[in-house]
Amino acid sequence: MVKGATIRLTLWIFATLALPGCFARGEVGDTCAKRSDCRGELSCYAGLCSDPEMCRRSPSCAKRGVCTAHGHDCTVGERRDCEYAEVCAQDGLCSAVSGSCAATADDDCELANVCRREGRCHADAGKCSIGGLSRSRCGDACDALGRCQVGAQGQCEVGAGTCKNSFRCKEFGECSRVELPGGASATCGASDDASCQASSLCATTGACKAVGHRCLAASDQWCAISVGCRDKGACTAVGGVCVPAGDDCRKRKACQEVGACSALDGRCQAVSSGDCEASRSCRAEARCTARDGVCQVIRDVDCHDHLACRRDGWCSARDGKCVASSRDDCTGSQVCVEHGRCSPRDGRCSVETRQDCLQSRVCQVQGRCRPISPLAEELAGWRPASLPGDSSETACGIRTNSDCRRSEACSEGRRCWARRGECVGRDLRDTIDQSDNGSGQAPSPSVR
Repeated sequence: MVKGATIRLTLWIFATLALPGCFARGEVGDTCAKRSDCRGELSCYAGLCSDPEMCRRSPSCAKRGVCTAHGHDCTVGERRDCEYAEVCAQDGLCSAVSGSCAATADDDCELANVCRREGRCHADAGKCSIGGLSRSRCGDACDALGRCQVGAQGQCEVGAGTCKNSFRCKEFGECSRVELPGGASATCGASDDASCQASSLCATTGACKAVGHRCLAASDQWCAISVGCRDKGACTAVGGVCVPAGDDCRKRKACQEVGACSALDGRCQAVSSGDCEASRSCRAEARCTARDGVCQVIRDVDCHDHLACRRDGWCSARDGKCVASSRDDCTGSQVCVEHGRCSPRDGRCSVETRQDCLQSRVCQVQGRCRPISPLAEELAGWRPASLPGDSSETACGIRTNSDCRRSEACSEGRRCWARRGECVGRDLRDTIDQSDNGSGQAPSPSVR
């Protein structure tokens, strides 16, 4: 009996502890009354278990204050959500109202950009509206547009003398209050030549005369002393603006540098091969053909007179640059005649065959008459001469006595034996052989 009662009591205890709410806690979205009803790091918000970090990581939190998790959804939970959001700083929507951010007091609006920029400093129906903060200078609207006077309806207006300190006055010469027809609000405009001539617009574009409340370019004289004339060739007044015309472009440095010598569509461009051929970019970079308003490498003839053609064999136009594309390009070049780089490879002239070396100057003078790898020669302990280009490329070098005997180094200098990649005389040959044998290294090949 006692044993059976004990078993029944144990089963009742386990069954009781297994009831919901004892050890099991709510997941996201489950109902709750307090935080302990939810598992782990979850919180209980408005009757639902929620992950507090779920919404704070979203872009909507930073922009619209949607930072509080309510089950599986995100909402605006408290004023703090709005105060750290972009809508508060920009639009004055700093209070949490029914799950969104809204403006509930003038204080919300007065610190926002919309108040300083547009004079919207009064909270009305959840938004910032025109009005409020009558002592405001209207912020950006005043600095930029001269709208510094608060009107009867709270809007920022142009008042007497408010244009003179504005951005429009300094930059565009619009320094006077101008009444507009039809009852429209007054604006800032240019009413005298002096205001135009003191503006940045006059100095940069030559727009120095007041016409119809705007500053326009009315004469070639003002265009000629403007920054636009010096930098862009805009030296002639046409239709109230300064543009390149006639010989304006040919007087610019860009004409001599990049061939932008002709006026077209209001700017200086290269429109003919003649524009390009006289330029520095043609002589230095082979950009001798006009296309799309600029000088480019288009034709093989562009490369033919270029220094790189005579020196490196880069005589063919490919993909906007000069390269070596054929054996004919290489054979007439300096690197072929001097160093045996007579075969085209990857746009450059290279040493590919023994014939390339045999016809070179380094073969005739130094005995460098067959292709070798400078890197391999260095690893073997030889001393190949320094050659132009990449040191890992194949070059003309010396391997046998016969290479030396066909050269001026043998006929004139008595250096007829190949040792360590060089042609040497008899005395030096014996010294090198003895040194190599004494050190345990094999002497260099000396095939006869």
